[in-house]
Amino acid sequence: MTEKKKVIKKIMPKAAQLSRQTVNRSGKSLVKKALIVKAKKNGKAVAKKAVETVLKKEVVSVVEKKDNIKEDKRYKLTVGLKDLLAAGSHLGHKISKTHPKALENVYIQKDGIQVFDLVKTLGALEKACNFVYNSKRNGKQIVLVGTKRQAREVVRRVAMEAGVPYVTDRWLGGTISNWDQIKKNIKKLVDFKDGLEKGKFIDATKKELSEMNKEIARLERIVGGLVGVDNFFDILFVVDAGFEKTAVKEAVIKNVKTVGIVDSDTNPCKIDLAIPANDDSVKSVTLIVEEIGKAIKAAGVK
Repeated sequence: MTEKKKVIKKIMPKAAQLSRQTVNRSGKSLVKKALIVKAKKNGKAVAKKAVETVLKKEVVSVVEKKDNIKEDKRYKLTVGLKDLLAAGSHLGHKISKTHPKALENVYIQKDGIQVFDLVKTLGALEKACNFVYNSKRNGKQIVLVGTKRQAREVVRRVAMEAGVPYVTDRWLGGTISNWDQIKKNIKKLVDFKDGLEKGKFIDATKKELSEMNKEIARLERIVGGLVGVDNFFDILFVVDAGFEKTAVKEAVIKNVKTVGIVDSDTNPCKIDLAIPANDDSVKSVTLIVEEIGKAIKAAGVK
């Protein structure tokens, strides 16, 4: 008995130690699992709350935007088919220069020249004017672009009368895609002009003033029509989408809506709202640009 007791005494501490280790190990693992599960539940709950708050904010912003958006109204054109015909808007380019996708707007081929369907031209002009009119009513920024010789004067005049920015000398590459740099050039032009008016450059030499005047003339030619534009513009109106391909390409990249006159030698699919018409005739360009200007002025929003 004594030997048995001695053996039992020797075995019991080891058994107790093993049992304690098993309990501790299982207990630790169970606690860890419980903590992990709890953390996952808490994480899911936090993520769910965050998603709900973001969705609520988005819904509120969308509702506010909808409240601010005015209902579309119809703009009544002041020109008709006879006016377009008299201005020569129906005359396109030679058959050899015709773009295949422009054929849908061609009515007939006469003496080797494409003749536009003026019914489609008038419909496209009305659609473009309505879009510009309602966009301007909702506070959208519109820029008129016409750098070709036939369009410069009329685009500048109409833009100044309507109070919208314009580009008539040369489209500076990056005007849309690198707007921050263009804004710096605009600010530089404004600072130079203000400095000369307020006499900040009295101490400047004749050479410095001459260089400054040259810089002002250069900036005026490039970004003079964009002075006063604080926010990035929303709509681009171009005369001759083929000639202004750089501006159109930048607008497409930055999701800026494009409206423009498209002749028979240009792909009309590259413009959101294409007006198929003669973009080489001064009378045709003047008629369409003036109608766009009337639509802008009719919106009554500066």
